[in-house]
Amino acid sequence: MKSDFVKIDLHVHTPASSCYKGPKSDDEYLRILRFARSNDIKILGISDHNSIDGYKRILNIKEKLANERKSLSLITDSKQVKNRISKIDDDLEIFKSILILPAIEFEVSNGIHLLVVFNDTTPIEDIHQFLSNGGYNQDNFGIEEPNVLSNWDIFKLYEESAKYDCLVIDAHTDSNKGILNTIPQGNTRANCFSSPYLAAVCYRSEEQKEKLANTIKSQRPYLRKTPLPFLKFSDAHIAEEVGKPLSWVKVEKLSFPSLKIAFSNPSEMVSTEEPSMARILDDLIKLDNSIGIPDVSEDSQSLLKKYICAFGNTDGGYILLGVSKNKSKIGLVEKSEGGGHALSHIINPIFECFSNIEPAVRPTITQYNLQSKKHIFSIHVQKSPTLINIKNDRLVYSIKKGTISVLKATEIEAIAQDKLLVDIESKISNHLLSVQNECCLIKNIFCCLPIIRFFDCHSHEAIFRFEVAKSISLEKKNIDKLKKIGINGTSRGNIYYLDNVIPPRLTSTYLRYSIPLFTLAKVKLDIKRKETIYIVPGGAVFYSTKNFQFFSESLPNILKISGDIKPSAKFIVAFLKSSFNLWYLKNKLDNIDIFQPEVFNNLRLPVINLKHSDSSQAINEIHNSIDEIIKLESNYLVKQRKYNIKDDKQREILSKLTTEHNSKVDLIAYDIDKLIYKLLDLSENQINVIEENLRLNDIYLPPLSRHCFC
Repeated sequence: MKSDFVKIDLHVHTPASSCYKGPKSDDEYLRILRFARSNDIKILGISDHNSIDGYKRILNIKEKLANERKSLSLITDSKQVKNRISKIDDDLEIFKSILILPAIEFEVSNGIHLLVVFNDTTPIEDIHQFLSNGGYNQDNFGIEEPNVLSNWDIFKLYEESAKYDCLVIDAHTDSNKGILNTIPQGNTRANCFSSPYLAAVCYRSEEQKEKLANTIKSQRPYLRKTPLPFLKFSDAHIAEEVGKPLSWVKVEKLSFPSLKIAFSNPSEMVSTEEPSMARILDDLIKLDNSIGIPDVSEDSQSLLKKYICAFGNTDGGYILLGVSKNKSKIGLVEKSEGGGHALSHIINPIFECFSNIEPAVRPTITQYNLQSKKHIFSIHVQKSPTLINIKNDRLVYSIKKGTISVLKATEIEAIAQDKLLVDIESKISNHLLSVQNECCLIKNIFCCLPIIRFFDCHSHEAIFRFEVAKSISLEKKNIDKLKKIGINGTSRGNIYYLDNVIPPRLTSTYLRYSIPLFTLAKVKLDIKRKETIYIVPGGAVFYSTKNFQFFSESLPNILKISGDIKPSAKFIVAFLKSSFNLWYLKNKLDNIDIFQPEVFNNLRLPVINLKHSDSSQAINEIHNSIDEIIKLESNYLVKQRKYNIKDDKQREILSKLTTEHNSKVDLIAYDIDKLIYKLLDLSENQINVIEENLRLNDIYLPPLSRHCFC
């Protein structure tokens, strides 16, 4: 009841993330904290990619500042020293005014990014163990798309997180790194959102948020025991981005336990807009699961106890004291008699009512102040794990359409059984899903073997004239310029910039066909007009009508294929990126990174009779489809440069534009898949086997593709 709203940003990167845009110095870490303070942020999550090193560095900086101050305090006659001490005190004050939490942006095996936010009392070595168990070590700390798959899928991470005092948050639910856009609609996605281990979701699009919120409320597989907070965080990759955007939570004090309490009652204690008591109270009154009780008279107390039990025995709800039955604000008036508490005549009856409930229920009570010393009290009752009732009252109450009803014996038995089943299901569903996937994989392997044998007999070894292209050298000013443009690059340019390994296919969309180009003015670069296939570390494949030089700070070389490429460069690119080829490599070599020598040297291409009209037509259609994708990508890159991602509205428009673009590319790329299936003369059943196997191995396919078992 004495809580206050504070600003929080739990998704902030530091120089410990390779994609961070600023310098790597200690002062940069302090700049992050200073920007957080300037935005009045009170709870900050340091969440680097698959790493806790940024948080560790901040703790070390704090210790260094404290030690430096201690040493300097022995010097009393230097103005310069006094100024330095004053500066140190100002920085140390940040650590007192902000709760800094250790967090990880953890990428699970199918590409979903989850924020795991730990209690600040968690030992660092425990968090290191968490990372190690999940498959990450010093070699891939801080890398956004590491060249290694996590040991855990999302359900295994949920299970492992239960061993720690932490919050698991879907970091980008409506992007290509989040649950909503990564996992196809169905029970698997529903289980992700309904899991009690998911504490909250972050979103960008208000439209997508509303759709998801309605789905979680209305569709049975998505129903949760506790409501799901919807949050906005900055995902800052430089100090200036911290707190843009952010969220507000209502906490009694700056502590991790208080944050967890706020997440358990998002309707009253979490907001992505500037919180206003009037707005929150108005929103509560409009809720279907809120009711009004006008006062604390004896009759009202009797009704209050029944509603506590009714909400606890169903899906929870809000009891608003000082609100009439038809939900008009009346307010309860303060009374201060004989030096007592002005609100004791209201608070004491509330707690007296709760003391008459068994088993005991812990209330969450929020006070809303009206004018003329009037107040409304919101009592949040959560769904109880067991049936509750009023002492010495043999009746069991429920609520239907806002009205209290007394349950019959058969209804009580049904609810008890449902609660038991839900409890059992929550304990074993993740294990069952894991076993089911493993069984499906085994079953699918037997279906795959005949298709592999068939392709081996109707294909030939892929022999390419390739070049191992080395990264060129650039001046620092040009490197800094490249980093500012962004990973998508521009529609035209004179150099290919590669900042990280790229997998053959992203988790939520087909990877683009055109290489990310960048323009460096006044730099002489050797560009040749020649059809070229680019194969980069991680296995991504690109196509261009020109042979560009490339630059990378972290990757020494790439592969280029050019010259006389048969049957055509565009077809080779399409086949290497195809669902069939990824499936074949996964099942034959257990590796889809085409850049790796053991994979590249074992690539095979289908035998194609170009004199056959059907084959010739299919290849022409593939060429046209690739041209269409490249044109779409060029148009997208031109459009996206018009938007400022630091502006919330423009970022939301860009997000919608990106989603629409990806959907169009999905359709065309899947048409290419179908043409390759046709060239290989695969049956409907064989295609089902291939696509189900890809899904079971967490290799992305668009929702429009088939999804059935062999």
